[in-house]
Amino acid sequence: KNQVEQSPQSLVILEGKNCTLQCNYTVTPFNNLRWYKQNAGKGPITLMFMTFSENTKSNGRYTATLDANTKQSSLYITASQLSDSASFICVVSALCSPGT
Repeated sequence: KNQVEQSPQSLVILEGKNCTLQCNYTVTPFNNLRWYKQNAGKGPITLMFMTFSENTKSNGRYTATLDANTKQSSLYITASQLSDSASFICVVSALCSPGT
């Protein structure tokens, strides 16, 4: 059964501090992983798009890691700002074989 779990469910940190969000998944066969940021009342925007071969990717103050062997991804936020108050969503896509 394919599952994606994020932790923690919610997080409150002081401005200027660093934080880490976790994403664990059981999706097979794995195709890609995306981290989205969704501000209240707005649509989600893509922060990171990672494929099987990518271990680390950065986008400004956001850094994502991916370990396809342990099926885990982390999103690190450095020097958090008020604008980081949002929902962060981890989405994992499976590789569809022809005919499925």
